[in-house]
Amino acid sequence: MIKPAQHTAVVKWLGTNSIRPTKAMRLWALMLEHLYPHTGQIMLTCAQIAEKIGITSAHVSEIMGELVKLKAIFIERRCLEGVQGPGQAVYFMNKHIAEVGSHATEEELKRIPKPAFAPRIIEGRQQPDIEGATKGVP
Repeated sequence: MIKPAQHTAVVKWLGTNSIRPTKAMRLWALMLEHLYPHTGQIMLTCAQIAEKIGITSAHVSEIMGELVKLKAIFIERRCLEGVQGPGQAVYFMNKHIAEVGSHATEEELKRIPKPAFAPRIIEGRQQPDIEGATKGVP
């Protein structure tokens, strides 16, 4: 999902720009270890990341904010039944981070191909609709 040059660009950016460069690079590596390849979801919560790296959840959130600013990841909020607030943060690797470290304009970034279908959660033994999911994909 992520090319070596993209990974290198993110690591270089974190080393130069992060307020916690060493922790940020460890966080980035940990996310790549726990990446679900079919959806790009990072299969760890903020609390799990904090525990594995040995930092606070607040520091994880700060570093994640840096990665969002860089467009290396994006965050989706999922509401939990019976829980108030913005919802649980679910992290995803940006599949289109070719622009990381480049000087691409917004217009150039808009031309990066996007998936032709919306990912969905498959529960139980339900089989994915492979034919429907790939319609319109070259």
